[in-house]
Amino acid sequence: MIKQLFLPDKIGNRRILDQRIIGIAVSQTSIHAALIYAKRNKTYLESLKSEPIPEGTEETYAERAAQTIKKIMLFFPSYDQIRISIPASSVVFKELQLHFTDPEKIRMVLDYEIESMLPFSIHDAITDFVITKKDITNQTAQILVAAVRTQNLQEQIDIFTKAGIEPTSITIDLFALYGLYQQIPEYASLPNAVALVELTEEAMRVAFIQNGQLRITRSIQRGYTTVLKLISDELKISQQELAHQLSEKGLQGNDDATNRIIQKHFVLLLNDLQFTLNSFSLKLNQYEGVTKVLFVGQAQAIRGFTEFCSDTLQIPCETLDGKKLFTLKTFKNKIKESITNWSMYDVALGTAIPSIEQSDFDLRRKQFAFHKHGLMVKQIIAAGALSLILFSTILIKGYFDISKLSDYATMVEQREIGRVKTENVFSKERFPKKPTLASIVREGEKAVKEKSEIWEPFGKKGMRPLELWLEITRIVDKKQFDVNITALSLSTKDKDGHIHIEVDGIFKSKTGNHFGDFSALLNRFKESPTLKYIELDDSVAPEGGVNFSVKLQPKEI
Repeated sequence: MIKQLFLPDKIGNRRILDQRIIGIAVSQTSIHAALIYAKRNKTYLESLKSEPIPEGTEETYAERAAQTIKKIMLFFPSYDQIRISIPASSVVFKELQLHFTDPEKIRMVLDYEIESMLPFSIHDAITDFVITKKDITNQTAQILVAAVRTQNLQEQIDIFTKAGIEPTSITIDLFALYGLYQQIPEYASLPNAVALVELTEEAMRVAFIQNGQLRITRSIQRGYTTVLKLISDELKISQQELAHQLSEKGLQGNDDATNRIIQKHFVLLLNDLQFTLNSFSLKLNQYEGVTKVLFVGQAQAIRGFTEFCSDTLQIPCETLDGKKLFTLKTFKNKIKESITNWSMYDVALGTAIPSIEQSDFDLRRKQFAFHKHGLMVKQIIAAGALSLILFSTILIKGYFDISKLSDYATMVEQREIGRVKTENVFSKERFPKKPTLASIVREGEKAVKEKSEIWEPFGKKGMRPLELWLEITRIVDKKQFDVNITALSLSTKDKDGHIHIEVDGIFKSKTGNHFGDFSALLNRFKESPTLKYIELDDSVAPEGGVNFSVKLQPKEI
């Protein structure tokens, strides 16, 4: 708890705090989530969950997705971060080459460099980037920039807001897959070009990787559900029945007429993919061809799909297997149940475990920046508690130090008690019968508190009570006059709101001419540079002398 309050999650790429992180991927028909426990040197996969988004209800898609997310979150009672991925179809990707490699410098000029390349205003966009290649010799960096309209990003965040969740960071599904690809040595070492293809319900998203470097992405607006609809319309069967048939028999397990119709539509889908790969190769001067196509998503919903793709495209095809991540010593799989389709969790897994190259990528920027309000409150409370402990420790230490010096303190105590008596801090009646320095100090504190309560209203007028006290002390000079101040009062109850001061006391003349000598004291009140004389009430004191009450006001500064 204390570590989380005062230490960062990471310093550079090195993890400092152990954390449970949830990665969530949202598609049109389902929600997938992965829970990992990230420690300093190892990462443990603790849980994988998937829930379909119900159909046929009256709520909007966002509301249905939010309810599904709530259902999934019941399986994850405790976590430290929630990372989410958004579809690449809502993102614009652009490649740039800059003449510096420092990420902070790149981020400072990113909007300016990318502004002219976007189909919408940069003021209506959230941008971030990943560095795909560095040239240390020439100090240049090649980056892939992702830009998304604020409206589209807000729609994605709203789904989680409806579910009562505040995502800590946002990535893109293709970047999550690419990050997973980078961390699996078998894939990262593939030569030449590799196509990473996510087959979703509504689209096919393609990431083109050249010598391990993500170069171009594209979204083909034809997906698994799109093809199913075309086939079901032609075969006059339901999409559910067709999906079950493809799962059980594949693309070649039916009669010849059915096979031809099914294969025709999937060939058209793969032709779009082939055209995309060829255009990528031409644009990047990639003449060696594509080494492998790695499928993710709905590819495993069709039996024998990758084999059919290999024959059609004449390129080796297989399903991206996220489980291969756990062949590394730094990653451990703690899930006990058997996972038959790892491919459906690849995006969620890549979202929860970003690669080093993508650890700083986050679309939660500008107005969407994530603020840890709860953590800040805890930090303030913890800082206050530590300050209180520190202050208490100082007091306790002081107490023991005083105890060690008790012999010396006794002598000082008696000396100081004598000084307090002569200073007349409080009346003799209040002086303890068995005085100790501690009791004298306590009584003095009470006297000071009483005086402070008298002077408190002056603070409302910007006055300085000590200056007023000093002025009255100067006027009533006890070396010159025999005066005892019996009361000092003030009020601000009149309509003009001015402070009114009354000084009550007893004046005794050293010569016996009480009223005659009293005029000298009165003149000092009248001639005060900071106090304005208002009026005087005087009378003969029963024991001799003059009872007086002088009314004053502070002069305007």
